[in-house]
Amino acid sequence: MDADSGEPVRIDGYNPTIRYEVVETIEVETPGEYVLSLVNTGEKNQDSQGSVMSIAEIKVLPPVRQSNLILILGLIFIVELVILLFSWLLGKPLFSSLAEKMNTKNSILLSLLVYSIIAIWGFFLDSVIEFWFLAMMVAVVQGGSQALSRSLFASMVPAAKSGEFFGLFGIMEKFSTILGPLVFAFAATTFGSSRPAILTLIAFFIIGGYLLTRVDVEEGRRAAQAEDALLLGVEPAD
Repeated sequence: MDADSGEPVRIDGYNPTIRYEVVETIEVETPGEYVLSLVNTGEKNQDSQGSVMSIAEIKVLPPVRQSNLILILGLIFIVELVILLFSWLLGKPLFSSLAEKMNTKNSILLSLLVYSIIAIWGFFLDSVIEFWFLAMMVAVVQGGSQALSRSLFASMVPAAKSGEFFGLFGIMEKFSTILGPLVFAFAATTFGSSRPAILTLIAFFIIGGYLLTRVDVEEGRRAAQAEDALLLGVEPAD
């Protein structure tokens, strides 16, 4: 029924030439079962070529989205309060001792392990609640892993050549933002689903973790200090 007039929807199919792909969108207020009937009224324009009409396709469109901005903002505010309360009550007892025992290198390896768990969980993801928990896990390791990576890299970089080293760091970072989506898109296209594609990200974490285990941090720092001392013309510190 027409929403404005309350009468059955009328489609004027008249055209001097045969016309195809006439689209009519019908909106309903409530979900349920509806019957669509195509009825020829018999009214014919004398200049038309006939009065035969047919339905070529019926497509059920997704519901019209309604704004839930206030609800979303409220949920975000509640989540922020819960996280702040959690960090205030349990943050120091849980993480302070852990931070004292783990160095920067091991902390990065731990974050890569958490990322691998996130990718595996993402493959089996089946509810909105799980998605929220995954988002929280990403938030826990995302910023920290990036900051720790830069900190570790900076400790092994000669101060006099920091621009060159961090230029290389930035280029590799940008290259990873291209390679990761390409691998993900290839896997999603190959398997026909984004779920297997999520698992391909684990390969990056494994390769990165293996390369990091091969890094001698202390030797890197010593070499950086020796390079700075050489450029300054002083004896390197022990």
